[in-house]
Amino acid sequence: MPAHVFGWPIYSDQSVSYTPTFSGGSWNANLPLTNLGDRRLSRVARSTNATTGSTTFDVDLGVARAVGLLALPKHNFSTAATVRWRGSTVSNFASLVYDSGHVTAWPAGVTAEDVDGINMSYVHIPTSLQTARYWRCTITDTANAAGYVQLARVVIAGRWAPSVPAVLGGKIGLESLTERVVSDGGAALYRSRPIRRYWDFTLSMLAESEAFPSALKMQRQLDLDGQVFFVWDSADTTYMHERAFLCVLRELTAVEYPFAALNSIPFRLLEEL
Repeated sequence: MPAHVFGWPIYSDQSVSYTPTFSGGSWNANLPLTNLGDRRLSRVARSTNATTGSTTFDVDLGVARAVGLLALPKHNFSTAATVRWRGSTVSNFASLVYDSGHVTAWPAGVTAEDVDGINMSYVHIPTSLQTARYWRCTITDTANAAGYVQLARVVIAGRWAPSVPAVLGGKIGLESLTERVVSDGGAALYRSRPIRRYWDFTLSMLAESEAFPSALKMQRQLDLDGQVFFVWDSADTTYMHERAFLCVLRELTAVEYPFAALNSIPFRLLEEL
């Protein structure tokens, strides 16, 4: 059964108590590293060149956090790129709490043509929660044809991995807002817009210890505009790029009581572009 993961809360975003800081590397003055903390994926950070020294950056979360998901949504990595995450309790990373090693950024066998129209995300899920205040991301992509690395967002998040899988009937789909207008002469004219992915599914047989402090709390804190990074199958090495993405809640849903002391809750997730 798939191991679903909600990357939430996103600790690398400003919270009511802490403002994370970004440093390191060499970044375009007009497309600075601080853009990684902006929820708008159009506000990108771009390195001045593709050397590893320029494409390495640090994030200070402000306080040690239990991190369970690290992601870089909407990047321009080449298929040869690798990413290494390190977590530490000290800002100079003299001692490490966690080291992912250099992990290939793209799934094996996937080409740029395969992912045309997809916001490619790099996702790393440690096997257990890793508690650290300081995180260093080292991107090695020196052969990038663009001559730089570009990132739209960084997600350093907590993790809720429901203890039960989604019930049969869940679905992933595509939503298009492309407009089609037929002229008086009969020709069809189009206003093309990017396609968004969505997930609709239901988690059932949840204990109250998950339904309230996780499922309902997440909805309350996110509302319809807060972001979460969702992964359908944390062990997936083939279709992770298709089924995992940064998203928002399309609607707030109720905790249902189909059985005594067990809860059910549907989720409707819509991709952020």
